Amino acid sequence: MNDSTHPPALVIFDCDGTLVDSEVVAAQAWSEHVAGYGVQLSAEEALARFRGVSMTWCLAHIEELRGSSLPQDFEQDLRALMARLLEQQLQPINGALEMVEQLHLPFALASNAPHHKIELCLRVTRLLPHFAGRIFSAYDVQRWKPDPALFLFAAERMGVDPGRCVVVEDSLPGVQAGLAAGMKVVALQEHGVHQDMPDSVQVITHLSQLHAHLV
Repeated sequence: MNDSTHPPALVIFDCDGTLVDSEVVAAQAWSEHVAGYGVQLSAEEALARFRGVSMTWCLAHIEELRGSSLPQDFEQDLRALMARLLEQQLQPINGALEMVEQLHLPFALASNAPHHKIELCLRVTRLLPHFAGRIFSAYDVQRWKPDPALFLFAAERMGVDPGRCVVVEDSLPGVQAGLAAGMKVVALQEHGVHQDMPDSVQVITHLSQLHAHLV
């Protein structure tokens, strides 16, 4: 359980959609790539369906839409397309760089994405120096949000009790993972609050509002 008797000692950020505006770019890549395999999926649909979920789930969903298995090189080619688009288009979430530069608490990053994608996103947006040595991927534990294992792993590696951690997330699976880990959760909801957002979660619409919730 979140320890309300002690102030927070660690902030754990998600990456995609929380620090970097990569989910829109990734959705564009999905839409372009699956079209070559006979699946019509708009970028808007990809964004709504795939936000915060694992690659395994996404691939299974495309196979279901297609009615047949995808070739072995599908994911590799998709990730290569994503990387090209991210290099060309990726921007930080509004206020992300200023927020981490001013943050008074220790912080880390815990993402469902593999390390190479996380580091690419942080490098392009100039955030990487702020998180070097404190980046945790679901691939490290082979468990993906909404499973709490990644957040618990990050807290353990940072030497902080889960009850003194604050998770900053944008997706519902990430929020659910933070709550399941017994952590305080702040949800960045720039474009409207998710209809299933739990009442216990504190909501912000801009990262500049985060500091008020770190008490």
